[in-house]
Amino acid sequence: MPTTMCDLAKTLPLLIGRLLDREAKLKRGRFREETMTDIFTGALAAFAGPELVIQYPIEAVTGGDLDLRFWHIATGRELQLRIQAKRLSAAFNSKKAVNIAHRSYHELLHKPPRSAKFQFETLVDAPPPWVPLYMFYNHQSAADDPYFAGVGPTVSGVNLAFAADVVKELKLKLNAAKAKRKSVKHHKRLSHLREHLFGLEAILCPGGDWEGAGVPPPDVVSASLRERWAARGEGTARPKDEDIILRIPSEPLEMLPDGRFGRRIPDGPPIRVDRTVERPVVTFISGRTGDDRTPIITEESERWSR
Repeated sequence: MPTTMCDLAKTLPLLIGRLLDREAKLKRGRFREETMTDIFTGALAAFAGPELVIQYPIEAVTGGDLDLRFWHIATGRELQLRIQAKRLSAAFNSKKAVNIAHRSYHELLHKPPRSAKFQFETLVDAPPPWVPLYMFYNHQSAADDPYFAGVGPTVSGVNLAFAADVVKELKLKLNAAKAKRKSVKHHKRLSHLREHLFGLEAILCPGGDWEGAGVPPPDVVSASLRERWAARGEGTARPKDEDIILRIPSEPLEMLPDGRFGRRIPDGPPIRVDRTVERPVVTFISGRTGDDRTPIITEESERWSR
């Protein structure tokens, strides 16, 4: 079992990648994004305590959604990441092998029932200070395929990407399909989106001063994401100061434009049901203080909800 966040950043992609490979042995069905996201939050639950709190909604709005909040109590600094999960298509389609270069994230253009907007539009329109990211779940056999052995970002069982980059690709695909001279863009394929990917260590095991904490502080995660943003933007027309990355990290509570952010977590157990959240929220707590700014996280075993 992983004993540190850095251990988890290394082992969790392997676990999820191998699990996805095993779905080929299922007689029917496949693993959905919410299954993988449950595994992700379940793995984080091993670290639940004074430095990590997980709040579950009574009923999630969208199964693949997840919020990560990095909160430094002493400074009031925090970083909020809103994540949408998508999984790679299966290696076989009706018992016919799919070319590795053609494997894709089919549900990237999902439009929820009774919604006028694509799911990606809702994600990228997340209000400040949320930073929207995609979390891609990939089969380990795809990650190990020689096709992805060349120069480029490493493909693993869990990859991240800035939603802004992925959404640009999806809009190009949609525009091409609606153009006067229609064309098909394969912008949902892993082979095409690979250039935008980076690893889970960017948020769970970033380099920098953790100040002795077992979880990374928001400024360290922010610097890590900024570094990836700059690296992905090299040689492209993407401005390095694009608003979507400059949302991080937010300022202390008194400087926040929206009072919903920066709220103190109530005292209680590290894993709890909270009717005020719409999706699972994982809060990484650093910069703990000796006053009432720091919540008291108990080890209560009984059911707790609010």
